Amino acid sequence: MKLADNENRHDTEHRARLHSRIRMAKQILRPLPRRANLHRWPIIKWFAKAARQRPYLWRFGVREVSAAIYLGSIIAFLPIIGFQFIVGFFVALAVRANLLVIMSVQLITNLFTAAFIYAFTGWVGSALVDLWRLASIDTGFIKHAYHLTIGGVVVGLIFGLTLDLLFRLIVVPKRNRKVDVKRMLKS
Repeated sequence: MKLADNENRHDTEHRARLHSRIRMAKQILRPLPRRANLHRWPIIKWFAKAARQRPYLWRFGVREVSAAIYLGSIIAFLPIIGFQFIVGFFVALAVRANLLVIMSVQLITNLFTAAFIYAFTGWVGSALVDLWRLASIDTGFIKHAYHLTIGGVVVGLIFGLTLDLLFRLIVVPKRNRKVDVKRMLKS
């Protein structure tokens, strides 16, 4: 009897920890677009019906999430603040990537972090233009946009690689665990 009580207590504690993590994830993801609240988003609401009809936008398979991580990271670091969600939505449709993940990655660039991120990506882009001896542009604004774009793509790829490795090393193994049917039937 004691063994069964210990297993039940362990299962209860495990279930409580799991539910607390799920509740925290739901609170973090609440403001992001989901099937149920697409109609509330300014421009995305025009395409809500089309988005609801495409199940790959909501699938959390390794292929969909990896594509969303890389493309979302690149879009997040490009100098298109204010249009990132719209671009991310159309890229998710075109590439068949997970919409929620693409939108989540976009949140790294916001009004508080944009100045630091764009200063860093501009510096990286300038260094890469000099290092790779790419064609330089002499006009002021276009030159900065060129450096920001090159730096944004490179920093986005590195950031995407980091997130993808974390996803594949932490999340994927937990999802692929074998189910212990005997243990499930005991309780």
